[in-house]
Amino acid sequence: MKLDKRFESTDFQGTKEIWLKKGDVFLYEGDNAKKHCYLVKSGRLDVRLIAGSGHETLLYQLKEGDLVGELAMFDSNIRTATVVATSASCLLEIGNDEFKEKMKDCIFLQKLTSHFLLRYLKTHEVVCRLSQPNIGMKLCYYFKSLAEQVGDDLESGEIFINLPSHAMMAKLLSCQRESVTRELKKLVQINILKQTDAGYLLNMTNVNLYLGDVLDV
Repeated sequence: MKLDKRFESTDFQGTKEIWLKKGDVFLYEGDNAKKHCYLVKSGRLDVRLIAGSGHETLLYQLKEGDLVGELAMFDSNIRTATVVATSASCLLEIGNDEFKEKMKDCIFLQKLTSHFLLRYLKTHEVVCRLSQPNIGMKLCYYFKSLAEQVGDDLESGEIFINLPSHAMMAKLLSCQRESVTRELKKLVQINILKQTDAGYLLNMTNVNLYLGDVLDV
């Protein structure tokens, strides 16, 4: 089965249209779920998790042919994520009875199976990404510890540091050697490190910007 089977407006005839402006919050995580789900007829929406601190994690984006809020059709009593329109959008409101009637159709069930599998894969990708340690930050903290041993200014300027082998740094940071190699290349690209014949120059200004989450890798 292909995982690109999409729903169409014709799958839900005579349903109510809901129009959203860019920036409108459509569903709030934790709200009571009415027995409705929605089909994106046009536009773009983000599905986000929002922590108590206000930090937002983008789970995935919705576009034409995607369902949202469908867990309410399967006895979920609360909305599990926040949905925000990132462009002018039109959604079709689908009631519980109509959804159950459509589930009697084999083609609709194939689309629904494809939908849930894709949704799982996208969410799993996010979970894997968030669970991985930030090797770049670990390396920068390690570099700062080397600079402290040299005794130079840790706020600005360039400091010469000697680095052990990639394998040794991987052992120190509890990660794979390949991860160290990959992250070192990124740090060179954003001018945190500059490789010379004698070793590495460490740009302390960019190190502090990166650790302060100002400079992106």
